[in-house]
Amino acid sequence: MSTSEFVQFVFQETSVLAKGRLLGMQFETFFKGDLYERIGRHGVSMAQQLRAAFETKGYKTFIDSPTNQQFFILPNTLIDRLLPVATFEYWGPRGETESKVRFVTSWETTEEDIRTLATLL
Repeated sequence: MSTSEFVQFVFQETSVLAKGRLLGMQFETFFKGDLYERIGRHGVSMAQQLRAAFETKGYKTFIDSPTNQQFFILPNTLIDRLLPVATFEYWGPRGETESKVRFVTSWETTEEDIRTLATLL
């Protein structure tokens, strides 16, 4: 291996280590105190509010999920109305009249986000 090849190798390989260190620092911060638990609880709380909004409007869940992921069976007409304004995904192939979808909440989901979506239902 020539000197220039060795130098290039060191730069390439140590950059990976440096990036790994940065990733490690993020995880270290994430697990300090109760940050992980707090943001996890918030995401789940928002998901339960989301679920309640859908159920209040008469829409069915197809998986009983206690997590920040909620799964619904929705009419395709509603899905088509929501697609331009909400982020969710199909959970399987699109059906003829209704389809299964998945919504995911997170630490940044707000109660206002849930209320806004509920008004669109």
